[in-house]
Amino acid sequence: MGEVTKYKDDTKAQAIGKTIFKLAVVSLFVGLAMSWFDITPQSIIENFGESVAKAYAMLTGWLRWMVPYILLGATIVVPIWAILAILRLGGRKKD
Repeated sequence: MGEVTKYKDDTKAQAIGKTIFKLAVVSLFVGLAMSWFDITPQSIIENFGESVAKAYAMLTGWLRWMVPYILLGATIVVPIWAILAILRLGGRKKD
């Protein structure tokens, strides 16, 4: 029984370590992005409402830019995908 308990503890410790590592990597990228946009923790606290409004405006601006291109590409990609999916379904053997 001691071996099984030790294995479970090792697995939990590994999961916690992986989670901490992932959080550190994501925090690094978020920190780099914040630095790139010249955002500091102090400016977020001082201008929280304005920061949220700026983030929302930036997000909607990106969406307004992306959606037409996504739809344009989908006019080619989706029909090709549908044809390939139908061909794959037709080629399956029934057991």
